[in-house]
Amino acid sequence: MTSEELDSQTLTLNGLTFTHRDIRMVVDRFYGQVQEDSLLKVPFASVHDWPEHVRRLTHFWWIKFGGKPYMFTHYDPVSKHFHAGFNELFLERWLALFHQTMKEELTEAQSSLWAIISTRMGQALTMKNELYAQSQTD
Repeated sequence: MTSEELDSQTLTLNGLTFTHRDIRMVVDRFYGQVQEDSLLKVPFASVHDWPEHVRRLTHFWWIKFGGKPYMFTHYDPVSKHFHAGFNELFLERWLALFHQTMKEELTEAQSSLWAIISTRMGQALTMKNELYAQSQTD
């Protein structure tokens, strides 16, 4: 499937339609800003291939929203974020920047829905990171 064909794919989540392009544009713009952010660029310094990171994270959100998988990849966010030093301070900044990017790229309804989902996922990741840290010291 070409990138143009992929970008034209749609999914519906809670009655809202998202195109693959909607998701890709948010992810691409957001991670472009992460690379320039004085706080967030620190834990993300471990990313060595930004275009691949954007492709993987676009796919991640696509399938989280119910889209059909098109990549064969394994996601392990807990250990990756833990070893990168990701913490609540980084999460707060990450969410603020991510939500701002969504507001600039999407409709208000799309942005609000994705903000709820990303906030809950961030909270879950924080708890899982704490459990992971405990398991590393036991």
